[in-house]
Amino acid sequence: MSNKPYARKLAEFAAGATFSDLPKEVVHQARRCLLDTVGVIIAGSAMADSSKAIQKFVKKMAPQGKASVIGTSQKVEGAYAALANGVAAHALELDDGSKYATYHPGASMIPTALALAEEQEATLGDVLLALALGYEVSLRIGTSVNPSHYLKGFHPTGTVGTFGTTIVSASLSGLDADGITSALGIAGSLASGINQYEIDGSYVKHLHPGNAARNGIFATRLAENGFTGPGEIIEGRLGFAHCFSNTFVPQILYEDLGGMWEFLKIYFKPYCSCRYVHYAVEAVENILKEHPFAADDIDFIRVRTHQNAKQGSDIPDYQTVLHARLSLQYGMGSMIVRGKAGLQEYTEDSIKDERVRALASKIAIEEDAEIQKHYPEKRTTIVEITDKRGETFSSTVDYAKGDPLNPMSDDDIREKFKDVTHTLLEDKQQEEIMNWIMNEEPTKKTLRNLMAMLSVNEG
Repeated sequence: MSNKPYARKLAEFAAGATFSDLPKEVVHQARRCLLDTVGVIIAGSAMADSSKAIQKFVKKMAPQGKASVIGTSQKVEGAYAALANGVAAHALELDDGSKYATYHPGASMIPTALALAEEQEATLGDVLLALALGYEVSLRIGTSVNPSHYLKGFHPTGTVGTFGTTIVSASLSGLDADGITSALGIAGSLASGINQYEIDGSYVKHLHPGNAARNGIFATRLAENGFTGPGEIIEGRLGFAHCFSNTFVPQILYEDLGGMWEFLKIYFKPYCSCRYVHYAVEAVENILKEHPFAADDIDFIRVRTHQNAKQGSDIPDYQTVLHARLSLQYGMGSMIVRGKAGLQEYTEDSIKDERVRALASKIAIEEDAEIQKHYPEKRTTIVEITDKRGETFSSTVDYAKGDPLNPMSDDDIREKFKDVTHTLLEDKQQEEIMNWIMNEEPTKKTLRNLMAMLSVNEG
């Protein structure tokens, strides 16, 4: 390893890469992430109050342009489109993630890529390359500072995501290694997002990936015009790693860069809730399959899990829909009371269900020291349900559905796309979008072809 700053090494990696350099499995993963996130944006743009609020803001504030605000007829300047679509991508808690970097990359990377590709008439291949690079760089940065970064109160989807969106933007804008190094230096000062939303369930969580998308474009455009940022933005004495985390493992940034792809470790979400909730919901499902019983039969539920889940998702007194999406108690309670925890279970009316709230009060979340030893490779969650007769039923989930070790197949991702968009797109439109993203030749058509397919009636 040379003495070059880490941002420079990452910039040289990004500047030197071409689409033909990408392994087939990396290209395929980029297609999967693109399809998954596009579906989630369409759904979020129509179903989430936070998305409606940001659409109104953008309509008032954004200059007209060539980039689409998905779910509306608006065409605005790219940074504003990326902002709005980033909010929509995160609003339903259905977006992809990394258990190692502890954040949701697709919600910021893909809105950035869609906006700039539409503005610049970039090809699908250009976009897939930019996404692969943006995911890879940001995942390595996020993994190098987590879990400490998250546990200090930062939301990596806003902070770490800004580095990734800068790489996406720089790749699509053709910056050289000098330009990308400056852009990353600027991005470090724009990286923002804190987890206070966990306390009251406010919308601001959804803003973080949209803001990261906007700021990645902003950093790139500043660098294009000669603005500079510190070269040692990651490892410097006052750099990102030391200001934002208590631990830093620098070799993660460069070891086998371009050979071993962190991007291939992304997880996908089958449920519209915080990833930590998925493990508990699956454990409840497992127990109910073997021992079906009603909520009234339950005396007490004990959940043993890791520190991140305890800190971020132990929310028995959920106040808003977003709060409920984060709450282990709500997800488990909904699964027991209703037998499901899908989109229809996360509405203003649904979270008022007193049956679920009564059950939530019986659920205790405990941090388990043995489980913590294996975090983040295993995000083990153990659920123990004790009934009123004193019998206890238990299930352990190490790898929730969507993890690379318990993967969602291409067919699963297609079914998810159809499920979350079925009220918004015709069947034929769904098939056209899925086939274009998964099968279109990378160099033949521009992303404007895809964006035309994403047209959704506002009425």
